[in-house]
Amino acid sequence: MNLIQRIDALLPQTQCGKCGHPGCRPYATALARGAEPINRCPPGGDETIEALARLLQTPVIALDPERGSAPAVVAYIREAECIGCTKCIQACPVDAIVGAARLMHTVLTDECTGCDLCVAPCPVDCIDLLPLPSANVIPLVGGLAHDPQTKARRKVKRDHARQRFEQRNERLRREEQLRQAQRAARAAPAVVERVTATAPVPAVTVAPDRALKQAKIAVAMSRAQFNKSIRAFGSPPTAEQHALLSQLHREVETAEALLLGLTPPALEPPTP
Repeated sequence: MNLIQRIDALLPQTQCGKCGHPGCRPYATALARGAEPINRCPPGGDETIEALARLLQTPVIALDPERGSAPAVVAYIREAECIGCTKCIQACPVDAIVGAARLMHTVLTDECTGCDLCVAPCPVDCIDLLPLPSANVIPLVGGLAHDPQTKARRKVKRDHARQRFEQRNERLRREEQLRQAQRAARAAPAVVERVTATAPVPAVTVAPDRALKQAKIAVAMSRAQFNKSIRAFGSPPTAEQHALLSQLHREVETAEALLLGLTPPALEPPTP
């Protein structure tokens, strides 16, 4: 692993942003560059500070009190009060909240990192941060794993949380690229109409190069993510995995349909 990866492996993967960065990996990048001190991770606490000091060969310093605290908690939605606004779903960095617009939301306890990022956006204040429900739920925060077995289980959970965070970011990038391609596609007819009005051309509608390129990228990325998920999931997939595969397949179909609409028709050879 490079230095950034080694630092990131020591961080708790709550993705809470209390360090001042939008996730553990950006903080690890800043630490590797020497742009940040090692004491800005409340979820990691003294355990993480000491580990970072050993890795980076710097003195151990006390946790920055301005960063706040981060106890081992999970989010809980009082479902009877939920109005289905989806703001908490949008805020969750690891997609640990499920639901739909105007329908009840709920938190997947095993996936929740306790980052508390879902609390502030809730317009009806129906989200509580509660202690871990049982000893079987491994905390991500530092200082609570003392024996080798618990530390090993925590590492597995941290790696899993990191993977969910990266998958969510990748999904958001794909969705943004698709939106850009769709906006470019909507703008294409107006561009073609203006060009046609000023300089008559053969009756062939050609999409702008940028829109076509973005559409091709969206297709390639959506196909890659779909195929990657198929390989990663078991056979047969679980109900949750099947739902995700269905969503990814719809994204592939949408991207392919958009690309087809932007691709200019092939010119027929002239009649001899």
